[in-house]
This record gives sequence, C-alpha cells and structure tokens, in this order.
Amino acid sequence: FDFWALTPRSDILVFFGIWLILPFVWRRLVIPASGAVAALVVALLISGGILTWAGFNDPQEINGTLSANATPAEAISPVADQDWPAYGRNQEGQRFSPLKQINADNVHNLKEAWVFRTGDVKQPNDPGEITNEVTPIKVGDTLYLCTAHQRLFALDAASGKEKWHYDPELKTNESFQHVTCRGVSYHEAKAETASPEVMADCPRRIILPVNDGRLIAINAENGKLCETFANKGVLNLQSNMPDTKPGLYEPTSPPIITDKTIVMAGSVTDNFSTRE
Repeated sequence: FDFWALTPRSDILVFFGIWLILPFVWRRLVIPASGAVAALVVALLISGGILTWAGFNDPQEINGTLSANATPAEAISPVADQDWPAYGRNQEGQRFSPLKQINADNVHNLKEAWVFRTGDVKQPNDPGEITNEVTPIKVGDTLYLCTAHQRLFALDAASGKEKWHYDPELKTNESFQHVTCRGVSYHEAKAETASPEVMADCPRRIILPVNDGRLIAINAENGKLCETFANKGVLNLQSNMPDTKPGLYEPTSPPIITDKTIVMAGSVTDNFSTRE
C-alpha cells in the first residue's frame, strides 16, 4: 500500500464519499421524489451522448493533408571510417563503427594506451546527483569530451595529450536537478551555406550545452569562442522563458545540428515553479 501514490487519486472524492455515507444525508436520498426517475433518465441520456461524441472526436487531433509531391532529402555527408563526429556517430544515430581491426577474437589482447584525468570533481555547491556520462566524439586526429561541469577538452586521439580546454565556469547550487554532460556536437560550415564572416571566424566548431541554460560555440581548432555565433559565442536558451532561475532548465545532451538549424532539448525541474 503506497499512501503517497494513492493520495492524489483520492482528492476531493474522499470528502464527497464521507459526506454521502453520513446517516442524515443518505436517509434523505432514499426518500422517493417526484420527477426523480425522469431526471435520472435525462442525465443518463445526456451523459451517453457526450461519451459517444467524445469517442469520435479527439480535441488534440489536427486534421490536414499531405502533399503528394515528395521533397528529396539532401544527401548526408559520409563519415570517415575512423571518425565518430556525433553522439550516435552519424546524424542517423546508428552507433555503428565499420572498423574491423578489433574483433571478438583479439579483443582480449587490448592493453591500456593512455589515461587522461580531467580533474573535475564534485564541488561544495553541487546537488546530490553529479555524474560523468560523456560519449566523446572524434574528428580527424582529435578527441572532444566534456566533464560533469561542462569543461570541454580537446585531446590528441593517439597520445591522449591535451591540445586545449575551455571552462564555461558553471555556477551550480543545490536547486539543480543534477550536474552532467552527455556530450558535445561538431559542425563544419560550408562555403555555399555559411557567410564569409563565419568561414573566417569559426568554420569548424564544437557546440557545448551548459547546465545553466547556455549553448556555447567553440572553435574546434583552438578552443576560443566563435564570435559570429549568437552573442559572441554564447546563446541564452532561457531567453523569453517566464522563469530563468539557474537550474530550472538544464540542457545536458548534445544537440542535433544541420547547416541551418540546431535542435536542442533539455530537462525542466518538476514543481520548481508554477510559471513553467
């Protein structure tokens, strides 16, 4: 018996039930009244009509038509066999590597190649839940990964040596649901779709989601902010939200990126505010 799980289902119905079983109430209800049967029949007919109508009408349904003319999709750039440039390796999220050097027969011979320590540990103001959930991405000879506090590191994939790192200086507090970073996204601008300013400033960029509601674009070559992105490299995802307290909205996963659009998700803390 789970009291708290059942309590919301009781609500005011419990009080109505208690009221109806009181002797001075139910005795009056059993006294025949003129017109009671007719009123009951009318009420049942109305209720039946409403239920019948509701069965064939969905208030959430949006009726429309689809064009018979299919729009051909643009071809997705192929991914080099040795690369893993997205959370699911490619935009389709297939999570499959075509590499065959390591297989079921020789995997037991693997030995540690290198170790890299980020130095990111739990801080005094962090909430109870802080996790390391990153899926690194690899582009060319560089590995990109983020830590729990969204510190971004670029490492030499062969040696594990740090090339550069970027710290968004996340300020946490106990109102945060959790502190984590599941990954970052990579985008390479194309001359035919990007402006000359973008091509000159930041043609290859890493998109970093930060738990305080920021989305940051960083030059994949040197770790500097992409000045041509949003507000000098930083986009406030909480803009125009009714409540912008840090920790209310938390992006934790890498976005999906096309040449024109960034698709971003995030979590919202339940019961944090009535203005969600």
